[in-house]
Amino acid sequence: MKELLVYILFIVLLFSCNNSSPPDEYFEDTVKQITSNSNKIITDNIKLEEEAEIQNKYENVITNKNVKQKLNNYALNNNENLIIIITPYGNIKIKLYDDTPLHRASFIMLIKNKYFDNTLFYRVIRNFIIQGGNSDNDNVLHKMAKIGNYKIPPEIHSHHIHKRGALVMAVQEQYFRDTSKHDKSSSPYNFYIVQKGPISDKYMNKLEDRYKIKINKKDREIYKKYGGNPHLDGDYTVFGEVYSGMKVVDEINKVLTDANDRPQENILISIVIDEATN
Repeated sequence: MKELLVYILFIVLLFSCNNSSPPDEYFEDTVKQITSNSNKIITDNIKLEEEAEIQNKYENVITNKNVKQKLNNYALNNNENLIIIITPYGNIKIKLYDDTPLHRASFIMLIKNKYFDNTLFYRVIRNFIIQGGNSDNDNVLHKMAKIGNYKIPPEIHSHHIHKRGALVMAVQEQYFRDTSKHDKSSSPYNFYIVQKGPISDKYMNKLEDRYKIKINKKDREIYKKYGGNPHLDGDYTVFGEVYSGMKVVDEINKVLTDANDRPQENILISIVIDEATN
């Protein structure tokens, strides 16, 4: 507005020096033009300020474009790999693998941002898995929005198998087995723990026939001794394992569920860094 007044004063002085007055319509047109320009400048400045505010607010949000860079950078200063899942049935202690750095970094980041606080073990399949990391609470959606909508690139290693106690990241629900379309990228917010006990060679032979897979001799010995789900190998990233608290996993696996494998009573959890051992 200051610039507007100065310009109007300049026009008035100009016509005064010529011993004449500016026509009324000229004065009105000039004011309209200058006002319009000033309003445009003000509007543009507001838009720039809003865009800058949005950019600053979401500069830390993780997307599929920056996920590798963000997680690799985070991993440099956050090298913890021992965590505790706290449940009403007791604690589950887990070691995260170092050779799945993107998954480890993402999980540690979510823990430190308290994402998992008051989430659920929302899917329990008897003699198979317990799955957690989500909730009906709107607060969880707000947390997701602040962290980002992203998928973790797969870090699948043949030596990390779906043995009993394995910690694995879920993928988005997929209802097809077309390997050309199957996306093995992980959903960062949903994980599961393998619960199934020891299985026989006969059972593994059936799995090989049904899923068109081959279970090698070394892995067969592990599955026979400890248990697990060999038909899931190669499709999901195994990024850690339970080293204390499998009895808790077993107790959770026994709870009553509905037709959608959801526990009839909510099993609230939180996850923390194991400060005593990291």
